[in-house]
Amino acid sequence: MHWSLDQLEVLIACAEQGSFSSAARHLGRAQSAISTAIAYLEADLGCSLFDRSARLPRLTEAGKALLHEARAVVRQCQRLDSRARAIAQGEEAQLVLAIDEALVEMPPVDETLEALARHYPALQLTLLYGAQGDIAGWVEDRTADLGILLRQQGQGRVLEGIRIAHLQQALVVGRTHPLAELPAPTAGDLADHRQLLIASRSEGAAGATLSAQFWRLNSFYSMGELAARGLGWALVPQHIAQYPPFREDLVELSGEALGRPPVIEVETVSRRDAAQGPIARWLRQTLGERFRDRRQR
Repeated sequence: MHWSLDQLEVLIACAEQGSFSSAARHLGRAQSAISTAIAYLEADLGCSLFDRSARLPRLTEAGKALLHEARAVVRQCQRLDSRARAIAQGEEAQLVLAIDEALVEMPPVDETLEALARHYPALQLTLLYGAQGDIAGWVEDRTADLGILLRQQGQGRVLEGIRIAHLQQALVVGRTHPLAELPAPTAGDLADHRQLLIASRSEGAAGATLSAQFWRLNSFYSMGELAARGLGWALVPQHIAQYPPFREDLVELSGEALGRPPVIEVETVSRRDAAQGPIARWLRQTLGERFRDRRQR
């Protein structure tokens, strides 16, 4: 193989410009240099790429087939060049991002991933989706570089959390549950029935329970589903209370008995001893902006 990337670019220019002379003007070269480059490419490939019997050269069948391959090779080389420049400028060549499953399909997260694909096309991204507690663990053991999750206590000394948003929560029960008949239950009413809680990574950091009867789960979606089945009451993010598979089976109650308006923070976590590159920092900032924009609508 003796052909060069430059020869492929000349082939593409000739095909797109319609003639050797137009390709020469487009590339800023002499027409003779273009003709020579095509002749050498044909010799290297062992086939004729253009039919020169007419006034303007036309691609042969072989030329049409190889034009497609030439474009693919040039695009791959452009991606290689883009990645090399990004790495030289300090951008991450690859990133492992872990996302709490409770945030899946949320518009701010989806919009940020779409923007990431546009702004950093050369990035090799790995997405890990996990239940509550998995995310911080993956960042802590270096399986992931950055985590996006709903805040928990007890995330470990090596992790640093930065709040980027907060979500309103809803107090919900199933339509057949006794509490469904009490739109504004008291703390005593809630204490009489099973409470569904999110499990913490650390037992010592487990959230306070209002009821002596409680189940712990590692998924807000599972909490919503069990609540819809009448197995207890739960405090879940508002978007999970509206999740289509079970929202018709849930009743939202007043949360005044729980004290201050219930909110839960969205945060990013990373290891304090691991430097964050410009793409990770861009992700943090953009996620925060998307959540703020959504809240203001």
